[in-house]
Amino acid sequence: MLNRRQSHHRAAIPNLAPMVDVTMVILIFFMLGTSFAASEGVFSTQLPTQLGPGGESAVSIIPQIRIALVQEPGETGSRILVLGQALSVNSFEALAALLREKREAGADPSGRILLSADPGVEYRDVVAAMDACLEAGMPNIQLGVGASAVGVSSAP
Repeated sequence: MLNRRQSHHRAAIPNLAPMVDVTMVILIFFMLGTSFAASEGVFSTQLPTQLGPGGESAVSIIPQIRIALVQEPGETGSRILVLGQALSVNSFEALAALLREKREAGADPSGRILLSADPGVEYRDVVAAMDACLEAGMPNIQLGVGASAVGVSSAP
C-alpha cells in the first residue's frame, strides 16, 4: 500500500503534443488551400552576363534597328521614328510591315531592336510597338527611356 507520506507529486505541465498536431493540420490546410498566382504583366527579358561588376569584358551594345516613340505637344498619339526617320504612315501596322521588309531583306531576326519612348508617351503605344516587333518576327527587344537613347531629338 501506498503510504500517505510517500505521495507522488506530479508537475502540472500540460501535454503539448495535441496542440502541435492541430497546428500542423491547420498549417497544411492553409498551404494546400492557397493558390499561388502567376505573375501578371511581366515581360521576359534576357540581360547580357558580360556587363556589370565581375563581367569579363565591356560589351558595347550597338542596336541594329532603333525605334523611337516621340510625343508631340498637343497631339494625342505618338510619332514613330525608325533609325531617326519618321514613318510615311504613322501606325504600328506600318511599323510591323517595315520590320518584316527588313527581315526579308536580310536583317537578323535575332538582332537587337532598341525601342525608346519619351516620358510622355502612353504605355499602350510602347506595348503596341513591342507587339509590332514580335509580329514581324523580331523578338530581341531592348527598352530605353527618351528619344535621346537612340540619338533622336524630339524637336520636329
